[in-house]
Formats: sequence, structure tokens, C-alpha cells
Amino acid sequence: MMNAISLALTNPMLNAGSGSGGDPDRFMFFATRNRAASGNIVTALAGTEYVCCKIIVNTPQYVTRTFRFHLPGFASTEGGNSPQETIVTGTIRAPGNSVIVDAMYVRAGGVFYDCSFGGSPSVTIADQTNGTWTDAMSLPDVPAESAMEIWVFYHTATGEKIWPVYRIQKHRGERIWGAADHASLLPFMSDPLADSTAVLDTAYGTQNQPQYYNCDFMVAKGDWDGRPVALAFVDSLGESRQEFSSAADDRGNLGWFRRWLDMDGGLGRIPFHMVGMPGCGSVREYTGTGAAIATRRRDIIREIIAFNGGQWPFTVVLNQLGQNDTSTSYNTWFNTNYRSNVLRVRAEYPGCKIVAFPPLGRTTVTRNITLTSVGTTATATMATGLNGLETGQTVSISNATPTAYNGSYVITVTGANTFTYTFAGGTSPATGTITVNEQGLHAGYQVFGANNTWPADGTDASGKWRLRDDILAQTSGCCDAAIDTYAAWVSPSVAGVWPGMLELPSTTLTAQSGTDGIATYNTITVADPSIFRPEQNIHIYSGPAGIARLSTQVVGSISGNVITYQGVSAVVLPIGTVVRVAASIGELSPVSFVHPQAVIIDRIVAGISQSEKSKFVV
Repeated sequence: MMNAISLALTNPMLNAGSGSGGDPDRFMFFATRNRAASGNIVTALAGTEYVCCKIIVNTPQYVTRTFRFHLPGFASTEGGNSPQETIVTGTIRAPGNSVIVDAMYVRAGGVFYDCSFGGSPSVTIADQTNGTWTDAMSLPDVPAESAMEIWVFYHTATGEKIWPVYRIQKHRGERIWGAADHASLLPFMSDPLADSTAVLDTAYGTQNQPQYYNCDFMVAKGDWDGRPVALAFVDSLGESRQEFSSAADDRGNLGWFRRWLDMDGGLGRIPFHMVGMPGCGSVREYTGTGAAIATRRRDIIREIIAFNGGQWPFTVVLNQLGQNDTSTSYNTWFNTNYRSNVLRVRAEYPGCKIVAFPPLGRTTVTRNITLTSVGTTATATMATGLNGLETGQTVSISNATPTAYNGSYVITVTGANTFTYTFAGGTSPATGTITVNEQGLHAGYQVFGANNTWPADGTDASGKWRLRDDILAQTSGCCDAAIDTYAAWVSPSVAGVWPGMLELPSTTLTAQSGTDGIATYNTITVADPSIFRPEQNIHIYSGPAGIARLSTQVVGSISGNVITYQGVSAVVLPIGTVVRVAASIGELSPVSFVHPQAVIIDRIVAGISQSEKSKFVV
């Protein structure tokens, strides 16, 4: 019969994550900013075939000293086929160009340290391979909560391909430089804050910003104190599709999941590795072969375990998946999709503890209407009542024929189911599947997306919320503990939907923007800039009621009380104009609200108690 000591030795989970002290000889995930390679591949430009990508990662709340970093030979798709690892530099099953890493350095405490690959300072990363690990490198003790720079110098021929990993966070000192040869890049090591190369440094802070090559997996030995270390299975909400580089916090975190895990509360900052990416689906994770492969990241973790003396580089599995697992059949949704990956994870990591995070809801902010008109007065009828629409509010009409009906209009409510607006005039009645969008101003206007009906009632139509109920109940061993996200994001007045803009913080202009409605500008001055972050959509309404919409913009940057747009406007905005933030990005109908904007990211981070991290302890 196995005694307690021998049992602990055979099961690495039993003594890990207890807070009673860790193992200084065990490689563990440690770095913020880690990211699995995914996205759109980058083509080498003439004159910048040689590249240096510098990223900055932050260390845990304990000393680290021995490190290994991994460079991938593939990237995962995003969207419908994610997380299949089929972004390659050539054609699937026909290897293409390799990427040559000329040198790699870690800079800690202002000192550069050479990385090596089997004793060599350079390495060729072959297409459609797992990639390559650096040799173990020991540094003088890196203090807790330090910033470490990772410099990767690499090249291909002009027109060849490079795998995408990181969007550069310039405000944190990250950089991307390019040149025609390796030697021309070396002077940047003496000037590490020199501006990035302009032709590479494009679309900062937007979804279209190119992603550059650097290490994906990172592990370290040090004075690990036994706190939980997480391997996180994530989709687009966990992997931050809703925020881009310029919104990152001081430790490089984007999105609610990273920010919450890295927040210094409860058990403290939880080191983690995010193994998924935007669009990730449980049904495809950790399975597949050939043109549908999604097992390379699993195999890289196996490589860690092999050089880690059989020990996992984590103590707990966090499962945030489910948001993008959908089916008209709940049995397929829960068992075929969601639980299939849980079963694979349990088989891969016997005895692992799985802590699940039930998904957020999905709603739409468009409803169907019919339209008739007399002269230039259009009358809209909504079968379900107006659901919060009010006189003086701006709405957007779409998909009507004649097209003169379409556009943004201020409405007048004329009945329980009707409103009118003035337009150019057209044939009556209008035809088409006509929708009216109010941009998420009222919580009560939202409609539940397909298979998202609240509350769960046991039917397929309430699949998303049935999934939440099953996760919380740990049905069929789908998890060992669960942390509910619902109360942290939901509207305070309407169950199952996102907060409306009228329920969220707003601010006002303290100086007029615009002069004559013709001259363009790109800044506004507001009373409270704290509610904004770069890349956030903002909706600008006439004061004091704040329901007649004047403009919709995207924040480019914030300096003091001045907000700079990513675009320009000519609309005259007087002092007192109301600036509102939406809960979510207005995406494609019929599912409009999926990914939280900054105001909800902050709400979720603050709304899930840090004491919930105690569930990570094994």
C-alpha cells in the first residue's frame, strides 16, 4: 500500500499550489505577456528582411533565475477553425521557408544575456515543426515583479513568411526594428528605446496591427513559493480579442482573464500560460492531425515535462472555454464539444484539478421592424413593443428598400409599438428584413442570441445558460470547481444581458470641439478620462439627456483629459456633450454583444472576488 510520501512523489499535484513552499528545481510557467502563436502571417519586406522583435514580460511575486524559452515553427488559426495549428510559412503538408534566428538575448536589470540553442547562438526554425527551445540559462537572481526584455533577431528572404505572435506594446517599451542585414540591427542594443522601424510599426493599437515573431512558451526555475500556477484553456475572451496593444496594463495584460489572474489579491498574482487564442473551440483543442492538427502546443508541454524531470510546469488547469462552443443540440454542445476537451485534458494530465469559468452571454442590439411612410414621415412598427426606445433617441435603420429609409435618425415615440422619424421619402411600405439598432443604450432593448435564452430552461434554445448551470454543478465531472462570472458583467436591471450605456459611467465635454461642421478635428476634452482606454468605442450624444447620438469614434490615445480619435470628425460638439462607453463591441448581427469593452473588462476584474483564487489550490 502506497504511503503518503510515496504517493506525493508520484503525483506532482498533491504538494503543488498549497502555498506551503514550492520546488526550486522545477520549471514553471512564470511570465505575463506569454501568448500562443496565432493570427495573420507576416511577409518579409525588402529592406527589412532582418528583424529584431523586443517584447517585455513581467515576472511573478518571487525570485526567478533559470529560464528556457520556446520559438514556434507554426501558428494557430483564429476564428472558425481555431485552434488548429495550420498557419505555416508554406502549404499544409508541404513545408515552406524556414525562419533563421540570428541571435536571441534576454535583458534583465539592464544587462544582456545570450541565449543558445544546443550550444549555438543561432538556430533555424523549420516550417511545420513544433519549434525549438533555448538551452537553460541561469541569470543572477531576477527580483520579484521585474520586467524582462526578450530580444529575437531573425530573418528570411524578401517575400518569405514569418509566423505571427505579438502585437508590439510601444507604450511599455516594446519595439520592432527591421534592416537589410543583421549587423544594422545590433546598434539598437545600445539604444533600446529607439523608435521602431516605421514600415513595420503600423496600425498600433488596432486589430489590424501586424504580429511579430518571438517566443511563445516560457518557463523558469526560482523561489517558487508553492502558489498555484495555471495552464489556461481560453477562447477570444480569455485571449483578449477585445483589446489591442496600446490598452495593455503595466505588466502587459490585455482582457479580463489575464488582468484578473495577475491582480495582486487573494493568493496574489497567479502565474499562467494561455494555451488558446481568439476563436478557440473546445471540440478542436488538443486533438486533430494533418490539415486539422491542434496538438503541437500539447506536445510542446510534453517537451517541458520531459526536461522537467516528469513534473508539469503548472499546478492547475483553468478552463475558460465554452463561449465559442455552440450547437442547436445541447447534447452536442456539452458532451461532444465542451466535455470532449475536458476528457482529453484529464487523460493528458492525470489527477489535474480543473477550475472552470462559465461563459458570458451573447445578445444582439438589433430588432426587426416594418416601415410605412406618408410623405417624409416614416412610421416603424415593432411587434414586441419598443423595449426602452424613447423620444429624442437616435437609432440606425438598415436593410430597407428603398434605401432612403436607411440611416441614423432621431425618433419620436407615437405608441406602445411605434415610432416615427423624418426622412427623404420613398415608396410605402418598405421591403426587406429591416432592423433598428440603438447601439446598446438601453439594457432592455437587447435580444438573446441563438441558443442563449435566459434563464436556462432545459431546452436547446438556452444552451449557453444550460452550459453555465452544468459547469457550476460540475456535471459529469466537467470540472472540479467553478468560478461564476455572471454577476460581474450582467446588467443591474435586466437578467442575462449586458449593461446598457445608460447604466454605465459617462462623462461630458469641458471644451467645445469643432467650429463650423466643416473643418475636421480628432480630439475632445472631457471631464473624466478614467473611463476610457485606447481602442475603445465611444458614443457621443447631445446634452443634457445624452440620447441623441452625434458621433461614434474609436479612442486612439489619451493624454490627461484629452481624447484623440483614431479618425476625424467635423461635428460641432458643445460643452456639456455626453460621452458614453458601450459594454461590448457592436459586432455583426444577429450576435452584436460578445466581446467586452474596457468598461466591462474592468467591471469583471473588480466583480470576481480575488478570494475565488483559493479554488486553484490543490
